[in-house]
Amino acid sequence: MNHTFLTYSPSDFSSMEDSAKQAMTERALGIFTPLEITAEAFRAAYDTPDIGPHIEKDYKGLSYLSWPFAFRYLKEHFPTLFVAFEEKTIGWPVFGEPGAFILRPYLTDGVRRTPALVFPVMDRKHNSIQQLDGRAISDNIQRASVKAIATFTGLGLRLYAGEDIPKEEAPKLQQDTIKTPARTKTAPKENATAAGSEGPVATADTGSAEPFDAKASLTAVCKANPLNYADEKAAMAAGKAALESIGLARATEIKSWQAFGNVVAAMMTLWAKEQEIVIGKAEMTEEISLVRGLEDTTAIIEGMKAFVAKKQEIWRRPA
Repeated sequence: MNHTFLTYSPSDFSSMEDSAKQAMTERALGIFTPLEITAEAFRAAYDTPDIGPHIEKDYKGLSYLSWPFAFRYLKEHFPTLFVAFEEKTIGWPVFGEPGAFILRPYLTDGVRRTPALVFPVMDRKHNSIQQLDGRAISDNIQRASVKAIATFTGLGLRLYAGEDIPKEEAPKLQQDTIKTPARTKTAPKENATAAGSEGPVATADTGSAEPFDAKASLTAVCKANPLNYADEKAAMAAGKAALESIGLARATEIKSWQAFGNVVAAMMTLWAKEQEIVIGKAEMTEEISLVRGLEDTTAIIEGMKAFVAKKQEIWRRPA
């Protein structure tokens, strides 16, 4: 690759406004080398399963990804990339006017870059800021950086689902972003057992599925506490963390047994991580698949209990 090096003198920057206009014109014409992130890398970031502990809530209960985790992920998986901001004048990244101030973050490796996003400068109540100050700019730069990372790498992107449509329509769009696994055929009730365990795996009568009520089912699972947390309160917290790890704020946003299976899978995955279980990815996927395809709360609870029993009997067994 051939590079052209330009030498600037101070006079070249005497009127950055003109330079900014030229840069925006060039961008509109597509005159920049695009930064490419592979579909595989994007998918891996989007499906990152352990973001739950790094999701925080604002005063409205909306979920967002903590910026230290987003930056850490970026440097671990895309070490040559960083977030930069277009500048109206040298060192000044804010465009617009009172009530319509914006930042324009983008991802770059110093040579190639993505298009810039439009990020409104807001206060903590999501209202447009009328008067700028240093703290407002600093806080919004952090938020804009996380959104740029999410948009272009996929990390935590599902948390933004529904933010640009009316609130009453948001749950449906959020539901559509959940990755629905292939259905697994449930074994007959009398024959379903987990390999290496004495207890039954989750079973269900496939001919008469239980009416679906996500909130009731999740409450029942947490009250049963099949993962043996210290108490019911800890089990409820685990259920909440599982919801957040797949980008949901509440159980009522889940509209099908298939999607509920994702919550159960997240609970099992987070629990296994907390317990430091030594298990291969393929085996863990198989164990989760025994439970996540079911459509009966009691069967799901029994399957999770069997998973715990197998952990105690087989995994982490002294050599």
